Amino acid sequence: MRTEVDLELLGQTIQDLYRMKQGEAMSAIVHLGVRLGLFDALDAAPESTSIELADATGLHERWIREWLCAVAAAGLAEHADGRFNLTPEAKATLCEPDHPAATAGVFGLPITHHEINRTAEAFETGLGMTWSEHGVHACHFQAAMSASGQRAWLVPVILDSIDQMTERLTAGATVVDVGCGSGVAAAAIAGAYPQSTVLGIDPSAHAIESANQRAASEGLGNLSFRSGTFDDLAGLSDVDLLVTLDVLHDLPNPEAAVAAARSCLADDGVWMVADIKTRGGLEENRNIPVLPLMYAMSILYCMSSAMSEPNGAGLGTLGLTVEVFEQLASAAGFGSVEVREFEIDPLNRYYEVRI
Repeated sequence: MRTEVDLELLGQTIQDLYRMKQGEAMSAIVHLGVRLGLFDALDAAPESTSIELADATGLHERWIREWLCAVAAAGLAEHADGRFNLTPEAKATLCEPDHPAATAGVFGLPITHHEINRTAEAFETGLGMTWSEHGVHACHFQAAMSASGQRAWLVPVILDSIDQMTERLTAGATVVDVGCGSGVAAAAIAGAYPQSTVLGIDPSAHAIESANQRAASEGLGNLSFRSGTFDDLAGLSDVDLLVTLDVLHDLPNPEAAVAAARSCLADDGVWMVADIKTRGGLEENRNIPVLPLMYAMSILYCMSSAMSEPNGAGLGTLGLTVEVFEQLASAAGFGSVEVREFEIDPLNRYYEVRI
């Protein structure tokens, strides 16, 4: 390993560090644009000037002008002769909530001082934060990371890939989404299959409140939610479809969770698990385009949750490899694990697990 400073690389390192700071600051600028409705306003009135956008939103022109320059400098908008226009890609990701690439919700709230201070404490004590401890904004942020994709392809692609599952759900099946968050996936399943009964379970009171609001607003009488963890699966039986989406790597005790999943399934039931498409350690994962983000998210959220109890497993965002999951499933008594990857979802791999 190198020990001497390379002046060319030193300059590159300085640029890289400032790009990291730029990302932090621009995240706040995107948050403000989403929060204040500026992206939507610009989408509704393309090629606007700052004065026209101020008139349309009732906001202060000077602040809007600087915001427009920031988003144009970041490549989210085009600029010519004092007029600004969102790029088609920015419109799709920031102004169309039903688009599979929708991303606006990811910028719901920048990381807080509380989260930074609490994470610093975790480095000393070893104990991280639960998802619930982050506060109500975290459940919305968590849902936004995958909501658009779950709406677009969970039912027609992922679930349909399971042999006979579409027919079972259409006729009427018992479905449980454990670690349901704010209920996006559960609502998608309940809406597509009104003859099936769907139950969502999550330990976060914030998430369950949001999920109940979702069920009420969508008028889904076959959908319900309740607070709980994998431990609460012990009270269930004959579940036809158990769904766990991007949850296992967050758990302090994934071994117990997998065993609980095994206990509630019907003999011919299926456990569909989604988790990050990791390949192991740092070097094995170098092909992930946003690898620094993955490790940062792990420290602030995923590994933090997985270390929120004494002796937590601490898998973290990139800790649940195929080998680790297969070992967990085998130890719990599952007889079959089929691993699948879908081009439409570059982030996750899927496990179809059977007794």
